[in-house]
Amino acid sequence: MKLVVIICVEELSDLARDLLKKTQVPAFSETDIKGTRIIEENTSDNWFADKHALDNSRLFFTFCNEQKATQVLQAVTECKINTQNEHVHAFQLNIEKNIS
Repeated sequence: MKLVVIICVEELSDLARDLLKKTQVPAFSETDIKGTRIIEENTSDNWFADKHALDNSRLFFTFCNEQKATQVLQAVTECKINTQNEHVHAFQLNIEKNIS
């Protein structure tokens, strides 16, 4: 059993959903998250300048077998190449034990 996670900026949520549907995962969940980019320290005297940039993002996850996990990660890889997009990330984790 694998846990596959896709993280993307909010604007690409539909794309992530389409990838999961295209690969026919049996079910998936999603939730809003806030991504934070740390901006290098601003040396100006402008105290209004923020050192953190927040991005609205989405986190998708699904539990599936190894074959399906490979399909999802391949679909994300192809998507990133075809769209030259840096704002979609995916990974898989092994599930040692589960209770269904």
